Amino acid sequence: MKLAKDQIARQFSRAAKTYDTAAQLQNEMAEILINAIPEHSRGTLVDLGCGTGWPLKQLAKFGKYEMTAIDIAPGMIEMARQKVPQTNFICCDLECTPLPDEFANVIFSNAAIQWCNTAKALTEISRIAKPNAHLLLSTFGSSTFVEIRNAWEAIGDSSDRIHQFENPQIIEHLLEDLKFEEITIKRENRQLIYHSVDDLFQGIRNLGATNASSNRHAGLLGKERYRQFKSVFENRLAQFNQLELTFDCIFVVAKTA
Repeated sequence: MKLAKDQIARQFSRAAKTYDTAAQLQNEMAEILINAIPEHSRGTLVDLGCGTGWPLKQLAKFGKYEMTAIDIAPGMIEMARQKVPQTNFICCDLECTPLPDEFANVIFSNAAIQWCNTAKALTEISRIAKPNAHLLLSTFGSSTFVEIRNAWEAIGDSSDRIHQFENPQIIEHLLEDLKFEEITIKRENRQLIYHSVDDLFQGIRNLGATNASSNRHAGLLGKERYRQFKSVFENRLAQFNQLELTFDCIFVVAKTA
């Protein structure tokens, strides 16, 4: 899948001011990763896809890391800098950073590489990791937004309106090829609950989590098509008195040789 990186940067910069109010799940995922960092770790920590900086603020409390944070969205960097001004921020694509080889003792990446070419992102992580470095990574798997995918299919529309998320087996194989060791991957589905169709769609927009594929439909959706799409959720809301939106959460812990 080819990704429109300029679109990704714009959508997350637009979402920067609303992200924290909508990102409870992402913050919970970050806590899981933070708790998995080995107690003895020290040195240079790189946060790839730092967003608005909520995890950075928690990591700074340990007081044992020199922190560098990277994000493709200038708006996200601006928000993160306000939270953790002592961090070195770089606005760039995490697939290709200006960091030197063997730079980081700890690489932390929460809910970010789903907006990347997975192979390129993991290869860059391998390049900047020191020997015996720790990788703590979370992302979203292929069941994410399954309700939205099913709604498009119910009205006979194509599936490329939905961002294509990665399979965890591919992530594991890529890490093995890059000579990572002690690879542990955990996967769990979590559902966010909404009580109106508009709240569900607004929640997605607040996260900046729209389709980032360069092959996505470029034209206007059309009022009638949108009405049909929305009616699928309205019918489900009437039936169950709530709407669920699935996030297929993937957690990866690994170590370089």
